[in-house]
Amino acid sequence: MPQRLITIPLQQIEAFVSESLAAFRGNSRFRDVPPLDPSWGLVGEAVLDRTFTLTTSVLTGLPVPERVRRAVSETRDARDLFRDQGWLDEPAGYHGDPPSLPPGGLAPGTAWTRGGRRRYGHLAFDSGYEPHPGEPGRDRWLAHEKNGTAHAYVLEHEEPRPWLVCVHGFAMGTPFVNFAGFPVAHLHEELGLNLLFPVLPLHGPRGAGRFSGGEVLDPDYMRMVHLFAQAVWDVRRMIDWLRDRSGEPIGIYGISLGGYVASLVASIQEGLDCVIAGIPAVDFPNLARDNEPWVMRRYDDEFEIDWQLVRAITHPVSPLTFAPRVPRDRRFIYAGLADRVVKPDQPRALWRHWEEPEIHWFSGGHVLGIWNGSIAPFLARSLESAGMTRRH
Repeated sequence: MPQRLITIPLQQIEAFVSESLAAFRGNSRFRDVPPLDPSWGLVGEAVLDRTFTLTTSVLTGLPVPERVRRAVSETRDARDLFRDQGWLDEPAGYHGDPPSLPPGGLAPGTAWTRGGRRRYGHLAFDSGYEPHPGEPGRDRWLAHEKNGTAHAYVLEHEEPRPWLVCVHGFAMGTPFVNFAGFPVAHLHEELGLNLLFPVLPLHGPRGAGRFSGGEVLDPDYMRMVHLFAQAVWDVRRMIDWLRDRSGEPIGIYGISLGGYVASLVASIQEGLDCVIAGIPAVDFPNLARDNEPWVMRRYDDEFEIDWQLVRAITHPVSPLTFAPRVPRDRRFIYAGLADRVVKPDQPRALWRHWEEPEIHWFSGGHVLGIWNGSIAPFLARSLESAGMTRRH
């Protein structure tokens, strides 16, 4: 067994180096995606992306065989339940309307940022989300000790300003990481926006893994269905809370996994003024298959995942299932040409589904993509065209 576990990473290293060097061959296999201008910097970003994927696989470790068997069985059971309930044909019926949040104040907090210590407000409340009776994994989801409490971090001006809901990516979810991952100074101070940062389920203070979000890496596909469903539920409650707080415009902006959630919320929630999907993952089965842990690929056929079944059970929580409720001229996407975590076919699929709105392709990868110098000007133009920014 030790020899087997050593040789698999070497095979994976060879594979991701080959994939990284593919940056020099351009994106000809992705129609509607601009070609790359090859550089060693791009290859370095692609290698970093694949290193990130390999590292998370190693940190996750070898899946317990019983859990893999359970995931395979639950996927079949969930497909049958969703079909019988009509959620495969009418996926909107899977999502209930969450209740409004009761009035309450914000707890004060401070966090270190690149500009020094920053004060923020901390919103916490009982999520109230529950999977449907009879759903596989329901009891396991509800038994989680920390996930039932929803959290958000708030940066608010004294005078009324538009709100931007900033949905973080995988492995984020704490004030320090969220404030570093989003251009907070640009959005909050230069553009004058109020910002609200929801914490996704199983991340930050809602998680119990070795690192933020680490629990989502287990081969538990009902866990991902419930994560997306609860994320939409929680964010919708927060949006209603913002509306009760002021009558200012509200937009939503997500990066990576947060781009998935933001796109899904914008397809279910009425009245949002804009949506921005940054380096967005939108097709979970393809994302999971592209980044499948190396150890899963060495299991016997007994543990082989039927990706069509996974696609069926994630259909009611897919951004590609619903028509967006935000007008086309207020939908915006940016994506990396050398992204090896969320490959260009994912944002391209969202772009097509959203009727080809404005999309910004930048020359870069995923891990470093949020710091690409072309993103801030694109955000400013997008938010201004959506009426979200004001001179102050």
